Amino acid sequence: MGAGRPPLFYGWVIVACAWAMYMLNQAAFTWGFTVFVDPLGKEFGWSRTSITLAWALSLGLGLIVSPWFGKALDRFGPRWTTAIGGLLGGLGWVLISSATSYWHFLVYFVMFVGVGINGAIGLSGSAAVAQWFKVRRSLAMGIYFTGSGGAGLLLIPTMSALIEAYGWRTGAAALGVLVLVTTAIAAPLLRQKPEQYGLKPDGELPPHPKRAAAYAWDFWKRLPLPKHKGATNESSTLAEALRSAAFWMFTTAIFLRYVGMGVTQVHQMPHMLAQGIPLAIATAAISLSLTVNIPSRVLVGWMGDLYDKRWLLNLLAIAGGLALFALAFVTSGATGLVWVYAVLWGVGLAMLPLQASWLADTYGRKHYGSISATSNSLTLSGRIVGALGAAIAFDLLGSYQMVLLISAAGFALGAVLLALLPSPLSLATTAANRRQR
Repeated sequence: MGAGRPPLFYGWVIVACAWAMYMLNQAAFTWGFTVFVDPLGKEFGWSRTSITLAWALSLGLGLIVSPWFGKALDRFGPRWTTAIGGLLGGLGWVLISSATSYWHFLVYFVMFVGVGINGAIGLSGSAAVAQWFKVRRSLAMGIYFTGSGGAGLLLIPTMSALIEAYGWRTGAAALGVLVLVTTAIAAPLLRQKPEQYGLKPDGELPPHPKRAAAYAWDFWKRLPLPKHKGATNESSTLAEALRSAAFWMFTTAIFLRYVGMGVTQVHQMPHMLAQGIPLAIATAAISLSLTVNIPSRVLVGWMGDLYDKRWLLNLLAIAGGLALFALAFVTSGATGLVWVYAVLWGVGLAMLPLQASWLADTYGRKHYGSISATSNSLTLSGRIVGALGAAIAFDLLGSYQMVLLISAAGFALGAVLLALLPSPLSLATTAANRRQR
């Protein structure tokens, strides 16, 4: 260990700042929007399809601009993309609190929140963490992605209470101010790559997974799971990634996962309320799933540095499918299924750190921003399909059950695709051989 090495590797500061911004991303769009659905419908008389269409357009615009932010990340780093995203997203929610028509709401939610929260903030944090870690990348990603649990434990219950006590406009304004303040604190602390500051990924840890395994308990070492064989040292370009069959297998599997997430992110609370579940229980279930997700993502992230990420992803996809199956049959007489759903869904959502780490392990760090942004733009469109499909099904059939069952089947198909993925090192060897021809 060098004499001048600081006591705290700056990568963990990156994780902390990225965590705070990801928590806001989850509260300001991903999971928090569901608490605004019923109040907006009651005040303006909007249908579920109309409200969900605004959500889908916001996400869609974010996915369209996301590749541009990915290229900006590779060139300029996460500081400026986070600052731009936080400014737009916070201002958007403040403006939403003053909306008096559907068109006002649509413009503010799509143009400001869509570009800021979905286009910039949703990508910047994972890109920053991927640059600062390699040996402990999955663990760092796992900690970062527990920001959704922070949203479920802290922000979403607070927003729900504010809305119930003072109305949805107060909740929207408070959320916007919080985004602006947090961005002003976190964005300046984000940095691009450790090499630019005389550091290396993971500090001075050797770039080999055995270092991470050395700290594992013997119990975890003996688990009958395939071991992680390390990350590639090659850096694929976006064009090379797009020519890889594994990229499309992975992207399809995660797309199917996001279809189910799209259903729950907008409609889980309306579904439970329609089935006679009290508001307090529905809110508690959402908070429980995101709270369970906190230790799940840390544990899964840590295990991802020891074991094959493909099989861990496969197991978590199965848990997510079972969760949606349980949610489909929730009724006022079967309240227990609410808690089954909440726990299994919290575990299933732990896939995110493995998703981000698998891309970095497989295609390298140099072009991670553009490769991740392209993959996210394709996979996250599944949330639009799921959210709009559920809204249309409810308006036509008066029920979410069929959509939930179809989404559960999508998780099952995704689990099969994830299990069939080739290893990152075999893909790197294939890519290197292709370059030599």
